[in-house]
Order: sequence, then C-alpha cells, then structure tokens
Amino acid sequence: MSDTPPVPPREPDAPREPDALGRLLRSIGGRDWLAAAIAGAGAWVAAYVVAGISLLLTVAIVAVGSGSSGGASIDGGFVPDSGAATSAPDLQSLLSGISVLLGAPAQLVALADFGRLHVSGSVPLFGLAGSASLGVAPALVLAAQVVIAVVLTRRIRSRSLGVPQLLVTSAVTGLVLTAFTTLAGLVLAIRFPASSGVSISAVHAIGIGSVLGAFVVGAASALLARPSVLARGRVLAVRTLGTARVAVGQVGFLVVLVTVVLVVVALVVQPSWGSALPLVVGNLASAIVSLGFLGGVGVSGFGSGAQTASAFGGASGWLWLLVLFVALTAVAAGLALAVRRNDRVRTTLDWVVSPAVWLVVGVVVFVLGTGVFSYSATGSSVVGGSGSMGVAPWTPVVFAAWGAAIEVVARYLAPLLVPRLGSRIVLFTSRLVGADPRQVAPGWAAPTAGAAPTGASGPASAPAAGDQPTADASQPFVGASHPSVGASQPFVGPDAASAAAPMSPRAKKVLVRSLVAGGAVVVVVVAGAVTTGILRSNVWGPAPTVRSYVDAIARGDAATAERMSEVPEDAAMLDAAVLKSAENRPSDVRVGRVATSGDRAVATVSYTQGGKNRSGQVELRRTGTSWLVKDEWRVTAPLAESVSITAASALEGAPVTVGGKRVGTISDGTFRSLAYPGTYRVQVGGTKYFTGGTKTLSIGGSSSPYVDFTPKPTKQLTTDAEKFVTDEITACAAKTDVDALSGCPWYGPYDADGAVEYEVKTMPELKVETSGSGSIQVTSTSDGVIGYDYTSYFGDSGHQEDTFDVYEFLKVEDGKLVSAY
Repeated sequence: MSDTPPVPPREPDAPREPDALGRLLRSIGGRDWLAAAIAGAGAWVAAYVVAGISLLLTVAIVAVGSGSSGGASIDGGFVPDSGAATSAPDLQSLLSGISVLLGAPAQLVALADFGRLHVSGSVPLFGLAGSASLGVAPALVLAAQVVIAVVLTRRIRSRSLGVPQLLVTSAVTGLVLTAFTTLAGLVLAIRFPASSGVSISAVHAIGIGSVLGAFVVGAASALLARPSVLARGRVLAVRTLGTARVAVGQVGFLVVLVTVVLVVVALVVQPSWGSALPLVVGNLASAIVSLGFLGGVGVSGFGSGAQTASAFGGASGWLWLLVLFVALTAVAAGLALAVRRNDRVRTTLDWVVSPAVWLVVGVVVFVLGTGVFSYSATGSSVVGGSGSMGVAPWTPVVFAAWGAAIEVVARYLAPLLVPRLGSRIVLFTSRLVGADPRQVAPGWAAPTAGAAPTGASGPASAPAAGDQPTADASQPFVGASHPSVGASQPFVGPDAASAAAPMSPRAKKVLVRSLVAGGAVVVVVVAGAVTTGILRSNVWGPAPTVRSYVDAIARGDAATAERMSEVPEDAAMLDAAVLKSAENRPSDVRVGRVATSGDRAVATVSYTQGGKNRSGQVELRRTGTSWLVKDEWRVTAPLAESVSITAASALEGAPVTVGGKRVGTISDGTFRSLAYPGTYRVQVGGTKYFTGGTKTLSIGGSSSPYVDFTPKPTKQLTTDAEKFVTDEITACAAKTDVDALSGCPWYGPYDADGAVEYEVKTMPELKVETSGSGSIQVTSTSDGVIGYDYTSYFGDSGHQEDTFDVYEFLKVEDGKLVSAY
C-alpha cells in the first residue's frame, strides 16, 4: 500500500453568473428585437414613400401649370420633323435619370433626419470651383417616419419591458433607421452625366447631422411610443408627459388646420408657390402657426441684416384671425390641462413645467419652419455666404409665454368653467387627454370602500398616461388632511365638482356677472386687436394705397397718381394729357404680396394690358402715423418704366410730342422719361430739312420701351440741295483760272495758256438721297456738258466741249446746307 494519502475528489465549478449586459440582452425576447428592427425599417420605408409621392405631386403640378409649353406639342410644336424616331439616350444619361428618380426621395428622407443636401462642382478650364448646401427638414416626411415608428412599436413590442429593455430596443430602432437612411442616401445619391469641362459631384444629404438625426428620431419615437411605461411610478414624469400631450395636441391641431387651408388655397387660387406645396406644406404651415402665436418669420444672412415679419408689422386681417384662433385654442388647452389634472390646486413646479413644455414645442416648430443655406465659390477670388429663412429664433420664447398663460387658465379659469361645461364634454376631454396620477398624503391614506390601498407603488401612483385616459380619474384625492390637496375637488368621478352642492343664487349671480364682464373684456380686446390689424392692413396699409394709385393710372388720372407719389425729375411723360392719350392702360388691377420692412414696403401688382397679364412693383414709404394705427404711405418708385427715344444727329433739337403735349426735345441724340403702362403715339418733329415722324410706343410688355426715329427728308431739302449744287456748277463756270477749278466737277484744258472761258451747255439732272444718319448725297442721273474757249501755248485759239457728272456730299450746319468735306 502506498503511504500517499488519497486525493479528495474535486468539486465541479459552480456556474458563473453572466455579466449585467448579458443578462439585459437575454431578458429581451425575440419579439421585441424583431419589433425594434421592423419599426426602424418601416419608418424609413414610409418616409421614402411619402417623399416619392410628394415629388410626383410636385412634378404633376408643374406639368399641369406649364400646359402646352413642354417639350412635345401636337399643334405646333416641338416634335422633330425628321421622320425618324428619337434616338435612345446613352447609358450614362439613362443612369443619371434613374439616380434622380430613385435618389431624390432618399435624399428627402435624409433631409427629414436633419441632414444637409450637398452639391459641389468645378470648371477646371476656367479655374472655377464651388459648393452649396441646403438644410430643411420636410415636415411630412418626418411625420411619416415618427408615426409609422410609433404605430409599429405599439403594435408589436410587448408591454412588459422595463426601462433598461426599452432603452436598448429603442436604440436598436434608431440604429436600424440610421443604417437605412445612410446607406440609401449614399447608394442612391443623385449623379449627373459627365460633360467635357464641367465636373459635378454626387448630390446627397448624408452627413453627421443626418446620422445623429436619424438615430435620435428613431430612438425617441420608439422610446415614447408608450410614455406611460417609460414614466411608470414617476409622478412628475407622467404629469410632464401629460402636459406635453396637451401642448402637442394644440399645436398639432393648428398645423393640420393651416395645412388644409393652404391646400385649399393652392387648389382654388393656384398661386405661383403652389407647385412646391407638396414638399414644404408642413414647414410652411409651421411657420404660419408661429405667426399665429405672435412669433416671427424672416430672413437672415445672405449679405444683409436680419429682416423679420410678425403680426405687429402691418399684418393682414387673416393673420389676426389666426391669432384669435390660437388664443381660443390656448383657452381650450388650459381647460383640457385642468381636466387631465382633475383637481384645482397644483404645485409651484407646474409654473415651470408648462412654459418649459411649450418652449420645447416652440423649438420643434422653429426647427421645422426654418431652412438654412450656405455656398462658397473660388476662382479669381473667393466668395461665400450663409443664411437662414423661416421662423425667428426668439419665437420659442413666445411659445413659453403662451405656456404660462395656459397654466393661468388651468389654475384660475378652469375651476369656474369646467363644472359648467357638462359631464359629456368633460368625460370626452378626459378620454382625449388622459389623466394624471393623484397626489398621496405622506402620512396616511383613506381608501374608499372596496378600493385597494394606495401608496407609492400602488395603482394610484402609476396610471397609464395615454393608455388609460380615464384611469384613476374617478377617484378623489386621498389624504384629505394634506394641505396641498385637501381643498381640491376633481372634475371627473363620484366626488367631482358637478356632484357638489349647488351654488347659492348670489354666488351664481356673481359668477355670471364675472364671466360676462371677463368675456366682454376679452372680446373687446381681441376684437380691437383684430379690427386694428385689419384696418392697418386693408384700409391704412400700403396695399390700399397701391390699389388707389394703380387705379388712378388705369383711368388716366395722372394728377391723382402724382399726388400719391414722389415724381422724379425725368418724368415728363407722367403727365395728365399724355396718360389720357394712352391706349391699353392697365385694367383688372390686383395687388399681390406686400413686403414691409420698417417704414418701407414693396408691393407686387398684377394687371391686364392689351389682353395679356402683366406685373410690376411699386415701392412705398411710410410718411407718418396718426392715432397710433392710421398709417400714411407714399409711392417712392412709381409703376412706370424708363422710355428711351433716340434719333440721328440730323434731328438734334427736334421737339418730342406725346398726345399733343410737348414733353421735351432730342438732346445728344436721345430723349428719356418715365412713363406709365400703356400704348402711346410719339411724334418727333423736325427742322427745315428733316422730320422725325410718328411711331407707336408700348410700355408694360416684356421688352424694354425703346423707339428710334430715322430722319426723313423734306421737299425743301431736295430743292435746296439741287440749288446748292447748281450754284456750285455756275460758280465753277465763272472761273477763268485753270488752277482754280479745285472742287469743280470738270477739269480745264491741259494746254491752255492764260484765261479760259467756260460755258455750261447742259446742266446735269440731279438726284438727292439721304441716309439714316442724316447725311445728304447729291448725284447726277445724266451728265452735264461744259464748253470752254482758250488759247494754247502755241498761240492757237481753241474750243472744246466735255461731259461731267456730279457726286456731292452735303450736311446741315446751323440750319444751312454746306459741303460735308
């Protein structure tokens, strides 16, 4: 036997406890993993479909608006008459078209996730390069992402997950949405076919902004799909989310309403911006709603200072009606907030929560209603810039002020109004906005018969906000001795205020009088504000001034138009007689958009002239304000165009007459003046030898008003020019010195010795011609005959005859004909 003691058998190792992360991941079931992935993928697919439909609608509206001005036309058109079918596009062009067709919706999805659309290019031959970026989140595309992500998450994900599991699955949804957005944006980037000398990079909206934005949108949508689960047992969180529910409901209702109005306006009125409406209708509605909240919209950057417009800047009556509607919805939101709380006494913290929630909603409206743009270019010099257009940055602060006002309504006005609304309205509102968890006394609870004890972990402390809208709403406060809750009464339930003892006649009378007085004050204030806004915009604003001004031009009343405007110096044709003589003056005048900045305004005017639609701009200046609201405007840049009337130097100094009124003379070959839209008969007078004639001048069309007058010779010019040449021939015949014949139409005998006697046997027949510049040319149509007698060097007497022709240039100088050379 061996002396070595036996070795005891080794006990097997105990199973190691997995790490915390592993336990967390194993606690998530396959259904929840699948729900997270499907929610992210479904959100991207929904956004892509909505983006594609928006683009198709935009293309359809543009095609319908352009009518028959497209590429192919049957009546006249653009179809080639070569008799052969159009050749197939090359492969590169085909791929470029496919990238635009499939890639544009993908880039809109990336923009909705707060990306920026980038484009860059270069022209190496000229050493030019540039890039630009655009950032705007299409609200409809973003809404499709959020809605589908929330719906799929609520439908598929189980409700038993804890907060850690919710965070993990929500992060998965965000990662899946980020992956789809990024990969699709890069793969489906818009590519243009290569061309010689020009290089354009792929256009896409993928960047750090789109990556982070897609993750945040996906994760937040999945995380807040069931906010009651996230805020389970947290009273403050549930109440904050409930306040957010009311705020989002109010602002969302207003955005949807404005969107419907915009669509109706686009369908009925068909404005010029209607073609872009399918893409930006949500963003435009957000910007308009911000104006209703007394916020501002404007433009900043682009090489100029910030310009902001608001309801207080001479807004139209429609905008003030929107402000009134926002005020009414704010009162309704305050009442709904009180119904959700279901009591009358609130903590001091609510004064912070309500403004903060509306501040966050205002930030969302600011983000959706604002677009940013930047560009840079390099060549011989470097230029660049950036700017933004949309909701003013201070607008969220105004939303916070509205949140404070809504808290005032919920605290002080709701206890008086809600019990009088009727149980049906209150119950419907309670189901719509849900119910907050009830407060619990710290010491003891007084449960009702048959009710389970309430506590921090009981059902009363963690209702399903959003899932059970009336949960716990029928239970009164517990712990009546607590000072913060003992004096309150719920609006819904057996202990609701409607079940309380009726009010005394005196109390009813005081309440009715108070409500009537308060309502009258509100009505007077709101009506006064609305009436003031309507009067300032529609009666005393720049638009009525422009309308009266253009109407005066349309009826030929230049005197009234002159009293309403600042007439510049070069405005001789802005005369009553001249305007009265004009045909095709404006008719069917319509004042369009009026842009006001401080004391300056620019109005766009459209009108009909000669059966065609015309447009123009009128600039105005505010000259004063009386009674704080009555503005006085004066036109500084009239609805007129600069007329140019030119003529040759031969008409220098000739009078210019329009409609029987002499408006000026030709000076340095030109006459210039401003003139109102219309068709005028312009007459340029003349001198003794030239006249300008009469021509028609149209003002208001697409071409610049310009007319040129060619001098026309008078009969006196022909007579005097023939006489001038005849006199020259006679003067030449009177000369006897052979060497003195310079400038004469013939030459003397070469062998003459001494004096020579000339005699014109036959005068030539002459023809007078003028050119467009006013030069005069006299030529002979048949030769003349000159005879001369002389003595030769040898002493012989001789007689000869010769023919001659005339080729003479003349000009007018100081009203007289002189030789041009």
